[in-house]
Amino acid sequence: MRQIDDPDVLKVFTSRFRMKLFSLLFRIGPVTVSELARRMNADPGQVSYHLRQMQKHGLIEDVPELARDSRERWVRAAMGGWALVRDFEAPEARAVVQAWTSQWVIDQFERLRDFQRTHMTLPEDWRHAAFGGSHHLRLTKDELAQLADQLYAVLQPWRELTKSRVESSEAPPDTRPIFIFYHAFPEEP
Repeated sequence: MRQIDDPDVLKVFTSRFRMKLFSLLFRIGPVTVSELARRMNADPGQVSYHLRQMQKHGLIEDVPELARDSRERWVRAAMGGWALVRDFEAPEARAVVQAWTSQWVIDQFERLRDFQRTHMTLPEDWRHAAFGGSHHLRLTKDELAQLADQLYAVLQPWRELTKSRVESSEAPPDTRPIFIFYHAFPEEP
C-alpha cells in the first residue's frame, strides 16, 4: 500500500470534478477519455487535462493495448491502493489535507445518499447483499491501530481479486463495483 506523504498528490483531489472523475473511472474503467467525457457531461479536453493531473501523481494509468488507433486513449485507475500520512508540519500542507479530507467525506456521503435513493431499482438479491453499520467501541490507541490493521488485512484479498479482474478484463457477468467506506476515530468522552 502506497503511503501518501506529499500534499501535492492530495491537491489533485481537492477538485470536486477530479474526485468524481476518479470515482467514475474506478467504477467503469478501463475506459476511453471520450466515454469519460460523455458520462461526466464534460468536454474531452477538460477531462484530458484532469486526467493528466492525476497521472502525474500515479493515480491513473494509460492502457494503450486497448486502443484501436493512435487517437484513442484508454485509461484506468491505478489499483495499488494508498493510505494518507496525516501528520504534516507545514500549515500549507495541513490546509491541503483539510481540503482533501472535506472533499473525500462529501464524496463518500453523496455516494451513500445516491445508493439510498436508488437501491430499490437493484435486483432484490443485490439489495439484500448490501450492508452497513456503526459501532461504538472503547479502545486504547494501540487497539485502534490493531483494528485498522485487521480491517486492511480482511480487505486485502478482495482488493487483489478486484485488481486481477480489472487488469484481465475477466469477471463474472454479475460483477458490480462495490463501494466500502468506514471511519474509526476517537471521540471526546
